[in-house]
Amino acid sequence: MKRAVIALYWFGLVVGAGLLLISLAGDVFGDHAELPGGDSDAHAAHGEGMKILSMRTATYFLFGFGGTGVLLSWLWDRGEPLATAFAALAVGSLSGGISAAVFGYLRRSGSGDMEADSAWAGCVGQVLLPLSRDGTGKINVARAGREHALLARPFQADAPDPESWRSVVVIEIRNSIALVEPYTEP
Repeated sequence: MKRAVIALYWFGLVVGAGLLLISLAGDVFGDHAELPGGDSDAHAAHGEGMKILSMRTATYFLFGFGGTGVLLSWLWDRGEPLATAFAALAVGSLSGGISAAVFGYLRRSGSGDMEADSAWAGCVGQVLLPLSRDGTGKINVARAGREHALLARPFQADAPDPESWRSVVVIEIRNSIALVEPYTEP
């Protein structure tokens, strides 16, 4: 029985740490991909009341539960399995609850929201991923002392040779995609 419980702690630690590393890699390398069944799916399906049951909350719970269980099992080599289980559940629940509360606050406060679409008009950017008539590319725009990576498409659908554009100017933003034209220094 004790081995099964310790295996459960290790499982929580490994899965929680793995999901945290995947999340961190997404933050570092730019694109924030959602895992199936992730936060946006849970919120869209269940509204405000179900935010506690998100992939992010489960990740923090598993990491806190597993880490605490493994650490206390190692520290208390011979005894206190009930106290270890209680502490692991408490720390896991606290981690998940704090995560849900913090990210809920950030979502309500609008932190990280993109500035008004019209504020981007006229900004000059460098092409990171080539633009095309049919697909979406990516540009880098410096604004207010920060670098912003934006998805982009040519403003005119029949624009000549958008694949060769290196510098662009933002005309407008529609559906979170910058519509751009080629830019040349005056």
